[in-house]
Amino acid sequence: MANITRRNGIALAAGAAGSLGLAHAADRSSGPKKEATTAGIERYEPSPSMPGIPLISNLVVHGNMAYLSGVTANPADLGDIKDQTRQVTARIDALLAKAGTSKAKLLTAQVFLTDMSLFAAHNEAWNEWVDPNNRPVRACLLSPQLWRPGMVVEIMVTAAI
Repeated sequence: MANITRRNGIALAAGAAGSLGLAHAADRSSGPKKEATTAGIERYEPSPSMPGIPLISNLVVHGNMAYLSGVTANPADLGDIKDQTRQVTARIDALLAKAGTSKAKLLTAQVFLTDMSLFAAHNEAWNEWVDPNNRPVRACLLSPQLWRPGMVVEIMVTAAI
């Protein structure tokens, strides 16, 4: 048997995934807010170039993976933890759709809460949203403060395509 390098193994796995009917990066529509590609990397929804704003993309796609930045609720429409979690998960759904995937293909989630006493209420909204047949691994961490006062939850996810 031939010696398979890690890179060749990844390429073989990507080819096998493609034969299963999974979308390739080139199959996704570019959408209005997509940056140019570099070495097969697609970047969507770049942040504006403004003082004090980090230069990030809200969604990066590479190969058969979608990586989302931390997602928070709309700062102009902050509600309680359940409202904010619902806003965040709806935004995650929209970003995943741009990548040609969905919450059914979530692999990981990192949740940041500003107050762990909100954990149970957050989980109620999370459990309403997450695909119960395709549960991602998840970490929930205490973050003393998010980027805007009144924000109590931020979620970052990675999904297969």
